[in-house]
Amino acid sequence: MKNAFRGHIPALDGVRGLAIGLVLAVHLFSNLMPGGGFFHNALKQLLSYGALGVEVFFVLSGFLITGILYDTKTKAHFFKNFYMRRFLRIFPLYYGVLALIALVAFGLPQWVALEPQTLKEMHNLQGIQGWLWSYGLNFYIWLRHITDWAQLPYVSHFWSLCVEEHFYMFWPIVVFCLPRKPLIGVAMGLVAFSMFMRMGMYFAELNPLAIYALTFCRFDALCLGGILALVVRSNHSAEHHLRWMRKAALWLLGIGALFVLLSFLLTWGQKDTPLWNFFRPLRETAFNVVFAGILAGALVAKPHSLVAGFFCSTFMRFLGRYSYGLYVYHAMLAYYFVSRNTLEFVQQWVPHALAATLLLGSLGCALSCAMAVLSYHIFEKHFLKLKSFFEAKPDKAPKAN
Repeated sequence: MKNAFRGHIPALDGVRGLAIGLVLAVHLFSNLMPGGGFFHNALKQLLSYGALGVEVFFVLSGFLITGILYDTKTKAHFFKNFYMRRFLRIFPLYYGVLALIALVAFGLPQWVALEPQTLKEMHNLQGIQGWLWSYGLNFYIWLRHITDWAQLPYVSHFWSLCVEEHFYMFWPIVVFCLPRKPLIGVAMGLVAFSMFMRMGMYFAELNPLAIYALTFCRFDALCLGGILALVVRSNHSAEHHLRWMRKAALWLLGIGALFVLLSFLLTWGQKDTPLWNFFRPLRETAFNVVFAGILAGALVAKPHSLVAGFFCSTFMRFLGRYSYGLYVYHAMLAYYFVSRNTLEFVQQWVPHALAATLLLGSLGCALSCAMAVLSYHIFEKHFLKLKSFFEAKPDKAPKAN
């Protein structure tokens, strides 16, 4: 019981699986689905909320990274071990894919005659290479006033990897310098800062894509996860932490869901009005509160409960294990499907639009899974083996404050 929320927790693989499942739903189903009757439009709108899966990733990342950092802050080679382990997990796949993209973007126009659309995509990719390689794509969206994801062919989803990397760069310094209680205070302050920063940007009518993608607008999700990790690292007993986490799960889910519901009711039919711009950033934070509650619930679910059965299921843990590769590859397929009107091709054999969407989306999921599994076992895992050279040596736990 001493290490109740430390080490590998199987249910968190399932939370990661939930996150990537939601992202697959929006990119490979909602974005492909044509408009139609009430049912089609309602289903398309519902699936579009799969975009919130990225926020689930952020909340989970904040919990895991903050916990790792706090548990190892007194150990030798703190910064070197953390950054090298992150390097070995993130960089090989990211930069490997970027190298292939650069090869195609610069080489393809030289090798073959391209149709105008493909040629434009290659030129767009050529122009953003520096931003991609420096993890600056989300700032490129802001500074160059990108208003449509299609302006970033095949790589628009990399904005979230930029957010993660920026968090990895500064958060270890904050954790290293502060005791636990002040650190919780800083995290709470960043939650509020992120929420009010988005509100100000919405009222200023700045680019919505930039508001969505900028790192300092996503601190609330990352820091809510971090707060959960820090609270259960006090000097109280493991039993106390379990009881606290169970209560936190209920309160976070209840309060967050209630606010989301009320905000939708109060702003119904008033999109882009001052009232909408007031409630939208609050609702976005409320969604993250719900996801923090889901995370807490997964952590304390009883072994034979439905919650534990869901998050610890083979399927959800499979998605979680290969979520990084799935995230990198799936959106490239989704962009190709949408930009090339692949659904119209499928409808030559499956006339019903919804059935054709489900077929094409399922094919995209299957291909994404295959690519992620092959990528992991052929390429990524060989770098992951090197993480053993950068493990923290046993030391006394940091004193709680």
